[in-house]
Amino acid sequence: MTENRPTGLDTRYDRFLQTKIGAGSNGTPVTTLSMLARLGLDPWQVAHDLSTMSKEAAREKLDTVMINFTDITHSAENRQNIVTGLIMSLHMPKSYGPAG
Repeated sequence: MTENRPTGLDTRYDRFLQTKIGAGSNGTPVTTLSMLARLGLDPWQVAHDLSTMSKEAAREKLDTVMINFTDITHSAENRQNIVTGLIMSLHMPKSYGPAG
């Protein structure tokens, strides 16, 4: 049975959502959260969805999202490095809190 609970403001995605991915045209830092919100996507839902995919599928999906976000520009190599780091942050066990 699928657990039915809201994903909004779920702190387990903080590292992913708060990562700076570049600077906007006015020099303001752009985070994953702000990129997703500016694309009209629910950042916490996207984070949840990506975290349930295989790393490769999640990497491909996030790369497509970043390609469609034209407020910042990256070289293909730089974008791939950012995507890889972001996906790793979603697929890593927490390094804080009690062991369990």
